[in-house]
Amino acid sequence: MRRFLKKTIRLLSSRLLWFALLMASQFIILILAAFYFSNDVHVLFLLLAMSFCAVLFVATREESPDYKLSWMLIICVFPLAGGILYLIFGKKKIGKIASRKILQTRDLGHYDIEDITREELEGIDESEARQMSYIYQTSGYAPAKNTSVRYFAFGDDFFNDLINEIEKAEKFIFIEYFILAPGKVWDTILEILRRKSREGVLIRILYDDLGSINVLPAGYAQKLRAMGFEAYTFNPLALHMNPRLNYRDHRKIFNIDGNVCYSGGLNLADEYTNDIIRFAYWKDNAMKISGQAVWNFTMMFLLVWKAITKKDEDFSLFRPSVSVPSDGYVQPFADSPFDERAIARNVYLQAINNARQYVWMVSPYLILDSEITTALSIAAASGVDVRIVTPHYADKKSVHEVTRSVYKRLVSQGVRIYEFTPGFIHSKTLVADDKIALVGTANLDYRSFYLHFELSVLFAGGTVIKSVKDDTIYALERSDEQTMEKVVKVSFFRRLVRTFFGFFATAL
Repeated sequence: MRRFLKKTIRLLSSRLLWFALLMASQFIILILAAFYFSNDVHVLFLLLAMSFCAVLFVATREESPDYKLSWMLIICVFPLAGGILYLIFGKKKIGKIASRKILQTRDLGHYDIEDITREELEGIDESEARQMSYIYQTSGYAPAKNTSVRYFAFGDDFFNDLINEIEKAEKFIFIEYFILAPGKVWDTILEILRRKSREGVLIRILYDDLGSINVLPAGYAQKLRAMGFEAYTFNPLALHMNPRLNYRDHRKIFNIDGNVCYSGGLNLADEYTNDIIRFAYWKDNAMKISGQAVWNFTMMFLLVWKAITKKDEDFSLFRPSVSVPSDGYVQPFADSPFDERAIARNVYLQAINNARQYVWMVSPYLILDSEITTALSIAAASGVDVRIVTPHYADKKSVHEVTRSVYKRLVSQGVRIYEFTPGFIHSKTLVADDKIALVGTANLDYRSFYLHFELSVLFAGGTVIKSVKDDTIYALERSDEQTMEKVVKVSFFRRLVRTFFGFFATAL
């Protein structure tokens, strides 16, 4: 009984619950108002005309066809309010001034890919060079040498190494995460950060408000500032419906002195190291980048920090100050919902199309657009060994149903799908032909590709490719392959549920 009361009190005091109720009430009021005022023929005509114009506008947008189709269907299903809903949640324009600032960031302190391409691309074939060039031309982040990489296949290995590196910090530490959660992981880090701050190390912390809403109290950034840190909440939740609600900071950056940076799938919370158990065993990954390529991570953080604080500073003060042996080419890059290109998604698409022997992917979610689905099908039909690992346990049941809804189509085309049976797998990786690997924060879903601030790292050559491949093999060996015999054994009701959630896939 006491446990039930605690859960009830925690639920009723949850910011997320009250935020969700407030958003739902506004949505209901919007729908009711649209129906009420539609009794006036002039208002009805205006609403229908608005929805008709919205359909035309969506149809002519330079967006994914699947993204556009979903919104067109929503507008048709809710003709009186659909146009207004699109203006609130679907439209991604942010204005000329903000767009200009994003374009300017591509010219700040990045390396010259032409010099690297002409003089140094040993062992890199044409397709890999093109992929690196695409990332540079669209995101501004160039590939780097003089960089070493360590890949962590498990959360506890990452945590122990991170603690050791934090202790070595001398100048600054930049932290940017989707989730910060009190517990063993964050509390241990926080205690060291407080000591480092007293020693004169600059500490900057940025966390996403929605990502941390269930685990951090309101005003947590102010508490961090009271401890001596510089801290802000990314995109604080507003109490009214607006398109900014969609744009979340899903990146993971732990940057120490500009010389070492950690990233990957792991957030700073205890379930990622299995110190608390959620959804059975939690499988995740991280990477440690040292040397020249850390500058890309530093730029990612500083550009968002500048946008939030509105303060100018000399970015060159945070450049890498160490030289390390090269371990292949390392190209960290950022992706934004405002850059007019789904860069992370296009890099995945390019890697699939370039694969000649195999392409293996791991993702907790599998909500694919038609182009990636077609690319996977063509690759498999062409003799490429295409494999995808997804979780067996779900952290979000609705998303898991949509993930499973694509199995039949992919398996029928020769794509091999596996579910990681020990628990929930949260890694986001791709490895192909023993030549390239992708590791980052972007899931294979619409939110990561079109609505979130994300980052990924392209590796060409180097030892990390084998590490990613070995980690994928580890997951495959502990997974259940979803054969055609298995995927067709789905009840009518479950297919109906999957169709319903698939209708709203772009918002999941």
